[in-house]
Amino acid sequence: MGSAGVPVVVGLDNGGTSNNATVLTVDGRFLVDGLLEIPSEVREGPEAAIEALAQALDGALAQTGVSRDLVQAVGLDTPGPASATGVISSRGSTNFSQPAWRGFDVRGALQRRLGLPVIYHNDGNAAALYAHHVYFGDEAMTRSSVSAIVGTGLGGGVVESGKVIAGAAGMAGELGHVHIPLNGLLGPGQPEPICACGFTGDVESVASLTGIENNLLPYWLTRYPDHPLAAEPAARAAKLVRGYGERGDALARDLFTQQAMALGRLFTVAANFTDPHAYFVGGGVVEAAPEFRDWFLATVREHTVLREEQARSAGRGGGVVALRSAARRGLGEGGPGRRAEEQGRAGRVLGVADGHQLGDRGHLHAGALIAAAAALAPRRRGQRRCDRRCHRSYRPFRTDRSIARLSAGLSATLRRCSMILVQVRVSPARSRII
Repeated sequence: MGSAGVPVVVGLDNGGTSNNATVLTVDGRFLVDGLLEIPSEVREGPEAAIEALAQALDGALAQTGVSRDLVQAVGLDTPGPASATGVISSRGSTNFSQPAWRGFDVRGALQRRLGLPVIYHNDGNAAALYAHHVYFGDEAMTRSSVSAIVGTGLGGGVVESGKVIAGAAGMAGELGHVHIPLNGLLGPGQPEPICACGFTGDVESVASLTGIENNLLPYWLTRYPDHPLAAEPAARAAKLVRGYGERGDALARDLFTQQAMALGRLFTVAANFTDPHAYFVGGGVVEAAPEFRDWFLATVREHTVLREEQARSAGRGGGVVALRSAARRGLGEGGPGRRAEEQGRAGRVLGVADGHQLGDRGHLHAGALIAAAAALAPRRRGQRRCDRRCHRSYRPFRTDRSIARLSAGLSATLRRCSMILVQVRVSPARSRII
């Protein structure tokens, strides 16, 4: 199943519960169909988690029949907050809550374990970057976007002119920890939600699985005391509630209305701060049944407050458009970039489903592309391609452009993913205008 001696990079996506891995040839072909999941072991601490990542790499190579000596680099993403070089925040995070993770250099530790160059990106940034380039295609380097990915926490990323905004410490785009107004969002007597990071009233405290378990569900079960979820353990109930929402359950819809309101308020902040061309929503809420997904995104749109000029630039009429056909045409034919031009250029709220575009597969592909771009970077001062100093030579402007070039070879991958991009154009008819 290998690719006849062609050099490869390996993408590793580390999450709170599982690792996934993929293999990408340096000429832009993914060798893995689907997701190769194994437990991430992050709750067992850094040593166990690094070993689990090494096992994920070995498993991907075995699955694809690729020899280890063909691996040029490894692309790693983890949940944040973390620095641009892969050092977990000194305050820890939702997924890395044990004290041993605070300030831990996960990229450096994995590089030492593997003996290979490891290129790092925060998972929210990785997914945001990949979605941006896939959606805008050839126009990606002249467009901007903001992404919010609802998962165990609330990941995100800000892309400007096709490049991730990393910030001075590499921790820009941590949208989950942006504070939002709670007035009108909370129910009667509902306590202010507390995030695992210690903040009160940030987006993640509402719009995340952790927020459901710790903040939203305990309150709503007091309003619906006879609900079947009241008999379930909290962690299990939090994972089951989306299924109830897909079936129109009143408690679940009330809960997810709060999540959608929180995202709308986040995008309102983004509209005033970055005024992006597009807003992406990813994660479980858009990997749901179509009726639920459409209702959720419409609610996000309803609570996104735009100025009149922004709403006009988004076009009128709004609605939900499934872009399956554009995705299956592939990027080489203009794909999402051309469709974006046809439908107006600003103020979109986009959800991504089925192909995990802003979920595991989006992280994986972005991590692999980033590593490939670094591996293919021109030699500098006699440096051989992608030696162990490769991460230090990584520059966002170079890598992001390389991703744009590599993305042109992903048509077959997109067809395999059956990717759907769901568009909700923000319009005066459905948005609040100020």
